[in-house]
Amino acid sequence: MNHSNFNFYDAFDFDDDTPIFAFQVAAAVVAEEESNNQGRRTGYRGSIIGHNIVNRNKKEGELRLYNDYFAENPKFTETQFRIRFRMRY
Repeated sequence: MNHSNFNFYDAFDFDDDTPIFAFQVAAAVVAEEESNNQGRRTGYRGSIIGHNIVNRNKKEGELRLYNDYFAENPKFTETQFRIRFRMRY
């Protein structure tokens, strides 16, 4: 159905119930379009329904990185840091 040429006002005889009926038809068209578009990629980049959420303990990782390389008494040397993070000497 080509919606660009569809005009709600031309489709109905005007009476007291026309605005309510037009809204119901518009809602049905939107619902049909949404059901037709299920499974297609959109520009939406939020959470994906059905995917598992993995807690990666980011704060813990930041603390561990600091303690391993940047603390007063680091666990690893500067050379090991540069090798690990592929930096030039």
